[in-house]
Amino acid sequence: MNVNWQGVSGSEMQTESIASRLAQVARVGLVVALEGDLGAGKTVFARGFVHGMGVADPYVTSPTFTLLNPYLEGKMPVYHFDFYRLESPEELIQIGAEGYLGTDGVALVEWPSRAGDWIPADHLRVVLTFRDEEPDKRWIEFRATGGHSNMILADFCHLEA
Repeated sequence: MNVNWQGVSGSEMQTESIASRLAQVARVGLVVALEGDLGAGKTVFARGFVHGMGVADPYVTSPTFTLLNPYLEGKMPVYHFDFYRLESPEELIQIGAEGYLGTDGVALVEWPSRAGDWIPADHLRVVLTFRDEEPDKRWIEFRATGGHSNMILADFCHLEA
């Protein structure tokens, strides 16, 4: 059975806090697929996760034009991808993405649907949504898709209890 979690964030700081708690239980090989419309908070979530891994860099931004921002100085490497401008999954070969997804650290992937089959079947899907009538709130849902992500999400849920 796959584990799920749902929550609501009322601010960027709260979204970062949720992501930071996830970072506390992250394990090597985790791939986090960040989904949501433009402005939903994917990069805010990534920033909270990176800071939760012990990276002090205050300028965690989306790698929209470079496709990848690596953060190597935390408790384990974090590879932050943004595939928004990706024209085809074949471009991932050019940047050597296979060396980062599900390997020696954690991969955070914004716009994972553009990567085709490059996203491992076992990943943690994080869906961020907002509603026009409540623009400051973000609904966040975590969905584990396999054994590795299930264990991590179960650990996260125990933090919440």
